[in-house]
Amino acid sequence: MVASRRGPGTVTALVVQGGGMRGIYSAAAMGALQELGLSQAFDHIFGASSGAINGAYLMAGQADIAAAGYADHLNRASPFIRYGRIGKIVDIDYLVDRILKHENVPLDVRAVVESRSVLHTVVTDYETAEPVVITSKEIGARDASGQLLYEVFRATAAMPVLYNRPVEVNGRFYVDGGIVDAIPLLRAVDAGCTDILVVMTRDPAFRRRRPAWWLRAVGRVALAKHPQPLRARLLREDALFNRTMALIQNPGALEGRARLAVVSPSDEGRLASRTTRDRDKLWDCAAMARADVLRIVGPGSA
Repeated sequence: MVASRRGPGTVTALVVQGGGMRGIYSAAAMGALQELGLSQAFDHIFGASSGAINGAYLMAGQADIAAAGYADHLNRASPFIRYGRIGKIVDIDYLVDRILKHENVPLDVRAVVESRSVLHTVVTDYETAEPVVITSKEIGARDASGQLLYEVFRATAAMPVLYNRPVEVNGRFYVDGGIVDAIPLLRAVDAGCTDILVVMTRDPAFRRRRPAWWLRAVGRVALAKHPQPLRARLLREDALFNRTMALIQNPGALEGRARLAVVSPSDEGRLASRTTRDRDKLWDCAAMARADVLRIVGPGSA
């Protein structure tokens, strides 16, 4: 198990992929890691969008409730996804203000900023379409209560078109971090992390290609009010994502820099989609994730 190799010079990291409602897979994976006693096993946790949020639940020791947030509170009965609600098809405000700040079981943001682990949340600069990383330690230095973390999560989950506004954090405007770095593996490597566990929400063979011409035409209309760099980023092939997926498929390419372990969906047919709302399907995806983690990371795993 990557996180248990604590030799001299070892720096452990967890990289968590999100992807809308597909994030229930990585949320349930966080629950399984917590079940294995690994809540504080990682020096660094990297994620964008729901991947960062799910990692925060692990840091706070609340990963046991993360999957229920999707299956029981963001399902078809909730107002989270409404296709007829133009400009807010996916209500990120509901996610942050009603789920993450739940009156009975809010995400313990103070525990996140005080954790020994460092959370690295990727957001996309709205004007330049460049990646920006905001860490839990930076947030704690500005606001010891950790409340600012909620706004960082609102920003990293703010999907253009589906949630049609950028989010302000510290005077800058940001949108969905998954646009620029959905799986921040190379950030973990560049930060000097030597032992890295990657939790995927897609099959490693998946690639993000340039959209078909007609989708690009529709996209230009839908994105007309957004800055040109962001439009361009969204309408071209995601080279960084594809390079990262290739590394995950061929971890030997990182030999001498980092050791990888990968948890990914064992059955694509059971994987939730970005907008899945069926409660039973969501819980089935969560059950698969738990089984996958225990198989790869649990006692007796290689």
